[in-house]
Amino acid sequence: MDERAWKDILARYGQRVKLLRDGEEKELRAFFQPVEEKAPGMVPTPLGVAPAGKWLYLGPVEEDLEGVEVLTWEGRAFGLLRHRGIPMGEGFCYRWGIFYELDDEVRA
Repeated sequence: MDERAWKDILARYGQRVKLLRDGEEKELRAFFQPVEEKAPGMVPTPLGVAPAGKWLYLGPVEEDLEGVEVLTWEGRAFGLLRHRGIPMGEGFCYRWGIFYELDDEVRA
């Protein structure tokens, strides 16, 4: 998939999320969905295996997840577990991340 096609898909179908980094918030569009648990422990996703009870993020290549403190979506807050750029040619085609929901005590 070329970079332009991915940008078009995100613009049309992506959810609005906000990334908090170094006290600054940036709004963007990304795919963000729960990873459903099929068995305790690890579960398959379209991009590999992920921990159960976690959330999958697929976002724009321009927005590296390094240093992201909190992702907010639909009034809920999430912490970053791990991330990476998905390679294509000599660069990346999109950003992949696994998040977990922060509980009310952490958000307060």
